[in-house]
Amino acid sequence: MQPRFEQHYATQRGQQLAVTLPDAAADGSRVRLDTATRLDVRLYRDRRELRLHEGRASFAVHADAQRPFHVIAGTLDVVVTGTRFSVRHTREGLDAGRTVVEVEEGRVRVAPQAADGAGQTATVELHAGQMLSSLADGAPGPVHPLRSAGAAAWREGRIAFEGVPLAQALAEFERYGRTGVVVRDPAVGALPVGGSWRVGDAQHFAATLPELLPVRLQLRDGVLEIVARPPPAGHAK
Repeated sequence: MQPRFEQHYATQRGQQLAVTLPDAAADGSRVRLDTATRLDVRLYRDRRELRLHEGRASFAVHADAQRPFHVIAGTLDVVVTGTRFSVRHTREGLDAGRTVVEVEEGRVRVAPQAADGAGQTATVELHAGQMLSSLADGAPGPVHPLRSAGAAAWREGRIAFEGVPLAQALAEFERYGRTGVVVRDPAVGALPVGGSWRVGDAQHFAATLPELLPVRLQLRDGVLEIVARPPPAGHAK
């Protein structure tokens, strides 16, 4: 069956895009694409099918029980009829290599792609205020409460962390643009960080780290490197 509507949407690094789908005569489903995101949309008579190849997107779905709304990302198929949720599938930054589903309103059903027979037992239902990530084998992982930093932070142009390893936090900033900040020491990169920053504020983020962690900043070849703070003079190693 040929789709009634077919479109590819993409954003560049540092760009976001809001679109309204023609899946209703008025007030169609709304999609917001985050930075570096690629999304294919196909609308059929009996279903709405979206494939998230890379990046993150939020969805405010027009309710239509006769046409389920599928978002396929990584190894997961997220199915709804009407709700508000987001899906992330990135190769870098937070949760790299995994698919993350966050529900803000309503409920969604999450299953492995093309689940059949026994595979149907892996289907998980998420309700408002819940999230999950895919496991190493591609199945839906356990259900958790939404992170208190807020699933909507990125739509407000912010990045929020809760105990995230420093190296992952920097990689998340890099998704939005070149930061000029690096961390090469694995021990330093593993230090946990938390807080909320504007997506373009990596330099300010780095500048605050010596107040939060046992690190210091040093400029090398035009790049700001985060390194371990040396112990006080006379301190035993």
